[in-house]
Amino acid sequence: MKASHLKEYIREEIIEILSEEGTISTDDPKKAAELSKQGLDVTVTEDEDEPSDADLRKTDSVAKVASELAKVTKEMKKHLEMYKDAEGKKAKDLALNMLKKLTAEKKKLEKQL
Repeated sequence: MKASHLKEYIREEIIEILSEEGTISTDDPKKAAELSKQGLDVTVTEDEDEPSDADLRKTDSVAKVASELAKVTKEMKKHLEMYKDAEGKKAKDLALNMLKKLTAEKKKLEKQL
């Protein structure tokens, strides 16, 4: 089966399945008009929450974010041990400040997941 035939077949199958549900949702008014001519109920939607292509390129993949989160967690454990073992106020404050920075970074990464 040629790619063009396969595309058309898949398109028709999708339209058939969605038409069985009663409505087809689309953002393209031209396509909505075409589908309406075919006797299908069409709902035109505006998805403002959808990220643009540029936004998608900017964001990191889930695997990359998870990897960075694991690194930050490992660093936090290391600095926690340094805090526990530290003698003197200055050493404890340095370790504590680093833990605060790492905690903020961890929260940011968790938000991305």
